[in-house]
Amino acid sequence: MSDLLTFSCPSCAGLLEISEGNTNTVCPSCNTPLLLDGVVNRYLIESTIDSTDAVRMVRHKLEEMSAGVLDRCRVRKPFLTYVPFWILSCRVDGYVFGVKPVFKEQKIRAAVENDDGGQGTIVRTIKQRKGIRAEEHQISKGFDVIVSAAHLEPLGIPSLGAQSQMGLSGMTIGRSGSKHPLTVFDSNNIPPDAHIVDPAVSISQASEEAEEFIQRICGGVGVGLEQRSMYLAVTGTREKLIHYPLWVIEYILDEKTYRIVVDGCSGKVLKGAFPADSAHWMKVCRMLGSIWAGLVPVLLLVVFSGLLAVGPVFMFILLSIYGLGVVSNRFLKLAKRNAEMDSLI
Repeated sequence: MSDLLTFSCPSCAGLLEISEGNTNTVCPSCNTPLLLDGVVNRYLIESTIDSTDAVRMVRHKLEEMSAGVLDRCRVRKPFLTYVPFWILSCRVDGYVFGVKPVFKEQKIRAAVENDDGGQGTIVRTIKQRKGIRAEEHQISKGFDVIVSAAHLEPLGIPSLGAQSQMGLSGMTIGRSGSKHPLTVFDSNNIPPDAHIVDPAVSISQASEEAEEFIQRICGGVGVGLEQRSMYLAVTGTREKLIHYPLWVIEYILDEKTYRIVVDGCSGKVLKGAFPADSAHWMKVCRMLGSIWAGLVPVLLLVVFSGLLAVGPVFMFILLSIYGLGVVSNRFLKLAKRNAEMDSLI
């Protein structure tokens, strides 16, 4: 559930409870519409694909991963869900101070033993520390830190926060941040049948994640310095709550349900499970059958030509058949195991 903020109505002093991230409401006591100042702005990124496009993407992925079972899959109606992310923007200026060791290189000759047992020499370069040098590195950079505002593990979406800002391959929120066109969140204008996930991570928690990320990135500026210290000034902090579109599509095969998540902005399949494809098993069987069928004329030629009476030829043919049989058996076992195993991305 989302955190609730408590306010008093300026018209009637009635109690207002607002979900964190909302910027407007209506007083339940006097029906006065209110615009809340100082509350985090809440936006929505509209999906650039519709349900038909999402199903088409899933079918293409099924053709790629499990073409042999595509015709037997029954696809359920896809549903659009908007998952929340905090985007915290700020300007960071400061310095990293420390001392850097200074080394002096010296070349020395060392005796080594040659391959023939004799003695030889090689020249080696060694470094000797002779002192330190004070250094300072300036930091002046803008940050857009993205923090997951809800637990998205059921969808297979990794959290964005202090440890990771990359997101999934194909999920553009972790790469371009807030560069998408934003629409002011209005609960009355949500697309039909869309599901809005309320934030479960408060703005204070998100701020702590953003601070940890900024500290780690800025600390990397002074890598190699000893006795390091850092001073940072954070200015122009702004927070936004962004709802990002994801299409969730489920399909059924042999009474088993599979779920696939499609990015609503890029149209790429992010996560999903794909049923085992028996077509791969059949391809391997046909390939091995063709190889063995091609050997039959060769074996008949050898038998009727009398070459089997020659000892070396007989042993070569026997070992070749044995080796091919072992390889074929391993290929068949591998194909059978893959044919029984669902694929995950």
